[in-house]
Amino acid sequence: RSELVLVAAAAEPKREIFDHLAAVLPAGTKVSYRVYEKGLRRLLETPSASGSALELPDRFKEYFRVRPEPPVNNTVVFLTLSS
Repeated sequence: RSELVLVAAAAEPKREIFDHLAAVLPAGTKVSYRVYEKGLRRLLETPSASGSALELPDRFKEYFRVRPEPPVNNTVVFLTLSS
């Protein structure tokens, strides 16, 4: 059993990856991913079909977010899976 699953920043397509993880991981599993919220790199992030930020399946609940400090531009997001 994994205690933490890390989704690589370059992993695509993100929505399908998170849909799959929500379907196969047990409740209580923690998942982490990175997102670019500032800097030029955020322009390269793949938006969701609605054109906004990544929309996660309902089973994922965010519990912690580590905001970047220069020179880093990526935010690390921690999620947990509910039942």
